[in-house]
Amino acid sequence: MSDRAGGARQPAPGHITQPTIGSVAVADLSAALGVAVWLALTAAGELDAIERALALAPLVLVPLALRTAVTGTFEGAARRYTTTAIWLQPVGALLLAASLVVQSPAPLAAGLATPWLAVTGLLGLVALARTRTRQTLTLPETAIDAGLAYVSVGAVALLLAHLDLTLWFDRVIIRLTAVHFHYAGFVLPVAAGLTGRHLAVHSRGFRTVVGVILVGPALIAVGIAFSPLVEVVAVSFFTAAVAAFGAVVLRRVVPTCPRPQGLLLGIAAVALPISMALALGYGISTFTGRSLGLTISTMIALHGSLNAFGFGLCATLGWRLSVS
Repeated sequence: MSDRAGGARQPAPGHITQPTIGSVAVADLSAALGVAVWLALTAAGELDAIERALALAPLVLVPLALRTAVTGTFEGAARRYTTTAIWLQPVGALLLAASLVVQSPAPLAAGLATPWLAVTGLLGLVALARTRTRQTLTLPETAIDAGLAYVSVGAVALLLAHLDLTLWFDRVIIRLTAVHFHYAGFVLPVAAGLTGRHLAVHSRGFRTVVGVILVGPALIAVGIAFSPLVEVVAVSFFTAAVAAFGAVVLRRVVPTCPRPQGLLLGIAAVALPISMALALGYGISTFTGRSLGLTISTMIALHGSLNAFGFGLCATLGWRLSVS
């Protein structure tokens, strides 16, 4: 991580060594390959708006986040699970992207998406192993573990969408759930954990904000599934929390970073509250029955783009610049 003066530093002795090919980290190579694949699929018109956001996370954001988050706090069983997940991540991500292109027959698409479920399952085991070995709930590491655990929900949702096992929901809701747990469920908690590592000293207010960030994705999903009122309340608290989190990043993190990193983290800190305000507006319109002009297609275009590019990509790239 960056030191308090903002300069990047080498990991301390004893920190986990990232898997490498030659002298380059596997996670970095995976992210670079993922960018090329994502751009090629997008240019070819193979992905719709939801699929572009969904493919970006496994192909690019997850490896970038793992490259930054995996440090000496990953030891023992957690280290072994993490190393295996990093090696398998490129394969799982590429096959997931293929599943979005193929779509049918359903068993083939589901089969192509299954390896990503295995990768995210390993990350869930990492979270479990780390939680069991810690004696206390350390804020930054607990936040990172929450992200590692949540992302498997997104993988399950994609599998259900491919198999058309949507229960009482429209298929687009299941696909958006897959996106939700890759961004609000994975990228945001990991970013909160990395912010906590950077700050070192955490106020009660910051701990509260991160706590809401960690429980928010699950509560929002419950609200969408069962109760518009729960959805509106959950999104309201979540929006307030991410706005406060963005303010912390802007005031306490960005000024201590080199300019390129600070710019990326600053964009992410501004984009996230705006995207969640749109989600709140959509939830209110659903609950009250009054149209605010925020249709599903509008939300996919605005909220989805802000989350994927304004927040997700800028946040993971920004934190990636903090390690050598």
